[in-house]
Amino acid sequence: MAMVAGPSWGQAPTAPAPTTPAPSSSPSAAAPPQAPAKPTKPAYEVKGFRSANFGMTEAEVRAAIQKDFGVKPDDIRQTSNAIERTAALMVSVPSLDPGPGPATAIYILGYQSKKLIQVNVVWSREAKNDKDKVDTGPYIVAGVQLVNYFNEFGWRDGRVNLGIPIGPSTLLLFAAEDEKTGAVQVVADGVAVERKAEGRIEAAPQPGGQASLRVSYIANRTTPDIFKLERGRF
Repeated sequence: MAMVAGPSWGQAPTAPAPTTPAPSSSPSAAAPPQAPAKPTKPAYEVKGFRSANFGMTEAEVRAAIQKDFGVKPDDIRQTSNAIERTAALMVSVPSLDPGPGPATAIYILGYQSKKLIQVNVVWSREAKNDKDKVDTGPYIVAGVQLVNYFNEFGWRDGRVNLGIPIGPSTLLLFAAEDEKTGAVQVVADGVAVERKAEGRIEAAPQPGGQASLRVSYIANRTTPDIFKLERGRF
């Protein structure tokens, strides 16, 4: 499965300046036909995931999770990130299209605001033992389906990053930014990544010990609400 960015189309050659036409016996000359304009893609604004919108409080996020997945309050787990000093609400579901098998949705609450700043949806599977192998093919297929979905929308400056290796077995399938501060990423992990001719990137669906696919919805791509040491403190 090759991940290739689309071609960059240049402008058509400029036609020579027209000369003054000779007088015509007809009352009016018909205008030349014009090519139809390409339809504009609808802009995508990253607001959150399903009913959970950025800026929601913990209580509001919990209510959104129960609404979206039909789970009980006790099914929602809470964890924290000691480095970023953020909290997170997590819920696992047996299936969630387009990914294969169970999925986990992770809702991250900001360090200072204590409100929703990011959502990660993760499909993953690890080998049970050394003999067990995980087929990464379904994760790649689901990743491509997500890429096709997000590619139907318009993004800031029309720039979309596709198929960029960010590790020995990690592939950034899709990354784009909206016109405000939001961003979306689709990342496949545990896949074989190779660089082919003409800069093409290929992810081979080879069985391995683990595989995962993650979609991240990010509220503020430049200044996320996480703990950082201030400059000059040390």
